[in-house]
Amino acid sequence: MILPRRSPPTARDEGQLTDSDSSSPRGAVTPPSPVTVDDFDRAHGEAAKSDLLWQVSNRAYGHDCPTELQAWGGTTWWTLGRFVTGLRLSPGQLLLDLACGRGGVGLWLARALNVNLVGVDWSAAGLRAATDRSIGFVLTGRARFEVGDMTATGLEAESIDGAICADAVFFAEDRIAVFAEMTRVLRPGGRFLFTADESDDPDRPAAVPDWAPIIERGGLGVVTREEIPDWAAQIKRMYDAWLDNIDALRAELGDESADDLINEAHSVGPTLSRRTGVLYTAEKRGRANTN
Repeated sequence: MILPRRSPPTARDEGQLTDSDSSSPRGAVTPPSPVTVDDFDRAHGEAAKSDLLWQVSNRAYGHDCPTELQAWGGTTWWTLGRFVTGLRLSPGQLLLDLACGRGGVGLWLARALNVNLVGVDWSAAGLRAATDRSIGFVLTGRARFEVGDMTATGLEAESIDGAICADAVFFAEDRIAVFAEMTRVLRPGGRFLFTADESDDPDRPAAVPDWAPIIERGGLGVVTREEIPDWAAQIKRMYDAWLDNIDALRAELGDESADDLINEAHSVGPTLSRRTGVLYTAEKRGRANTN
């Protein structure tokens, strides 16, 4: 799901540049959103229990999306492949899935790369689902999930070997603080890969025309920027599929969750032609510890 969200208060490291600086790049800070943690609990809890919803969404993506992920965002095989190669992780290292939701993307990567996983999210419902789902992906003890925010994970400094965030960085109000937090928790040489969108849309205060200066203000260096193939077309097909099946979905999900789907499709769908889906690889400067 790509609704905007409201973040809890940010944690700012001493000396870090933040959204309060007048020279901050466009999109570094956004107006407060009316979307709350309750909305995400509903999405990760009640709505996610719907087999019909996942069937409808998976048909929209076709063979491009592994069905076992059950991720709200458009994580495809292409995206997973870039995560695998870009993270450069070795077996036994620690991967952070930031804003993990129900955990599908992080768990898939933990299994594929034979690494340990910590998932952080502010939704208790998402974390409960991720914990339950971990049994189907990795051995007991290889994954844990903790309450936290994208700007204040609660993790120890330089404790993470690599991190990913699938379709969620833009939910933060203070985007620079997200990358400052990744700078804090990553070990030197560790990489942070994330998917988002870029847009010059003047009608959207939260639009980011270029993530690179925001990433760099947070302390990371940009390694690569790639456009995600068929990004807008795939999301539009998913929205159209929701709307085409909304009566059946309403009967299964209830009015509140069905209205969430309608509102997202109607509010985000018309803006897709002015957005470009992107995958960034960023890196913490410094030499990695090879011991």
